[in-house]
Amino acid sequence: MTDMNRRQFVATATAGVLAAGLSADALAESAKKTKVVVVTCPDVIDRDKPVNPGAVRKMMETGVTRLAGTSDVTKAWKTFIKPTDQVAVADAGTWLLNVPEVLIEIMRGVTLAGPSAAKLTYCALDEGHLDFMGKLKSGLKDASIPQEVLDGSIYTIRSKYHQQQFTSLIMSPTLKSHSIAGVSGIVKHFATMSKGGPQPHHANAMETSGSVIVPEFGHMKQLYVVDALRFGETTRGPQFWQKSLIFGTDPVATDMVAMDVFLKSCKTYGELPPDHHRLLADTRYNAGISDRSRIEVVNVRV
Repeated sequence: MTDMNRRQFVATATAGVLAAGLSADALAESAKKTKVVVVTCPDVIDRDKPVNPGAVRKMMETGVTRLAGTSDVTKAWKTFIKPTDQVAVADAGTWLLNVPEVLIEIMRGVTLAGPSAAKLTYCALDEGHLDFMGKLKSGLKDASIPQEVLDGSIYTIRSKYHQQQFTSLIMSPTLKSHSIAGVSGIVKHFATMSKGGPQPHHANAMETSGSVIVPEFGHMKQLYVVDALRFGETTRGPQFWQKSLIFGTDPVATDMVAMDVFLKSCKTYGELPPDHHRLLADTRYNAGISDRSRIEVVNVRV
């Protein structure tokens, strides 16, 4: 295509869009891409190897700086968290618990940003996992983060996020094959964290889980750090050591990328299509971008 033909094509396409009632701003918005950063470290953890906290920190710093577009770690965190913010950090909940060091490094970053308040809202059921809670508490102490940030009273079934004054949400889900969702992740996790709880969304393979994102959480600035250090299988715990963290600000786009990474090495549950509820979160509920052509995936190895 010559330069002249290309200009004519763009002009014609733009005119057609405008004639259809869309503004130039809407056209620009429809073409905008969102960034998702996948950071992988071969030495961070393995089936017979304990987590390397230093590697987790390096991965966290790499991911947040690449997502923010700055080399300064503190400035990167301040891109997503303002001094006036009240921050909720939501853990993955039970069945496939977070690697504790992931949550610790997120809280370290939140502390660097200096919000007015922050809570690590762990799932109340986590308290039955004494080893996990012990490592989480000791890690926070070593990072000079007060134990008071821990709050197990908000993320229960049903959750109480809607009763709080949070202005910023950082979610850190894990991924596993799931007997209702196919593959769990961010969109499904929103249903778990919603004021109605997950059960109303069970009937049709979680296809309505995206319906809660904008009405219940849309007023909050959002950052996602998917704990993909290892993937799980239903309720059986880790089955594959992926050794990645996945960063984004769009819930649907980040979840689509995380699902794609999962399916490279693991399987969905039965015949359930794991993209179904993720696609509907975009096309039916306008909660984010599911179109892969509009997602810029940045892969980094550290």
